[in-house]
Amino acid sequence: MKHNLLHHRPLNLIPPLPKNPYSLPIVSIGAGAIVTLGHLPAYELAGFRVKGIFDINQDRALNVAKKWDIPNVYNTLNEACGSSSEDVIYDLAVPSKQIIPILKQIPVNSHVLMQKPMGENLSDAQAIVKICKERHIHGSVNLQLRYAPYILALKDAIHRGWLGDRLTTIEVHVNVHTAWTSWPFLATAPRLELIYHSIHYVDLIRDLLAPHDPSALHCRSSQHAAMPHLTPVRSSYSFVYAHDPMLYVNIYTNHYHRWGKNYAQSYLLVEGTEGAARAQIGDNLAYGECTEGKQIDSLQICSDKITNGEWVDIDLQQRNRFPHAFIGPMAAAIRRYENENDRPSTDIEDTLKTMAVLEAAWDSSTNNMTSISYK
Repeated sequence: MKHNLLHHRPLNLIPPLPKNPYSLPIVSIGAGAIVTLGHLPAYELAGFRVKGIFDINQDRALNVAKKWDIPNVYNTLNEACGSSSEDVIYDLAVPSKQIIPILKQIPVNSHVLMQKPMGENLSDAQAIVKICKERHIHGSVNLQLRYAPYILALKDAIHRGWLGDRLTTIEVHVNVHTAWTSWPFLATAPRLELIYHSIHYVDLIRDLLAPHDPSALHCRSSQHAAMPHLTPVRSSYSFVYAHDPMLYVNIYTNHYHRWGKNYAQSYLLVEGTEGAARAQIGDNLAYGECTEGKQIDSLQICSDKITNGEWVDIDLQQRNRFPHAFIGPMAAAIRRYENENDRPSTDIEDTLKTMAVLEAAWDSSTNNMTSISYK
């Protein structure tokens, strides 16, 4: 049924890019796996210039710099923050507890892209926003799922009316095995699953339904008997929207499905009055695998008008969330440097709202269960 789309402009897969990709060089603070699997491959694809890198593990920074032809490896954070005679953007890829101390060392009037989450809780997020305002730091957060190619295509389809004039249902369902031990610092994270994983889905849903934000929610986030040493590793959310009480929005995540891929699931389902879309979030199903050259993400759309009610595969042109989604947040940050009125969609002020939703989710999970009376 692909021929049904021949008379329609292809769906967008590419985020808005800066006029000059070299206009704001990048200094990477951190050289871990997220940098080598996401940031640096994306920046190479987009033509962004990485000027230097720092990591508390000097050998790791040196190895990454050698592989990615990064000209400067800084010995200290002070050196990384004070060595440039030109404007740069600081790309923070560090655990959230390190964000505030680093922001206090970054020069005033700087540009910063922070790895999510923006703190461990709403109080941390508010402190980060306060520091940025006091130091005139132009900050945004790397909530890159908004920019995944299949999400850009989905948003384009929604805006063009392919799913109808009104969304009715959004469901995120993740049932996979996540190797949390790959990130040792998460062992002590107090709100592990909410803040470090499903934050992406909360933020994505906010983006899909903008300018409307949820007015209320119910959340259950819990530990797992096989991983009692970790804080909550599975969650479910249900959202209420004041502007449309009939809108049905839910998130379900479970990270201990270790029985192969036959029944593992990782998808986003969006339904409207005249169509539906299903995206496979492929990276959740491919932890630890070599995915280079493979199309692990997918998007299918069924539209009453556009596809005659048949499900159609959207050609993502070999683009996946890793690494292509990481182009978007950095591109948006550089665009703001070129035009201060061009605010990134994941600006710290917008991310503060995502953190507020997560704070409400935590409060709901810990304090707001309704007892059942059997009398």
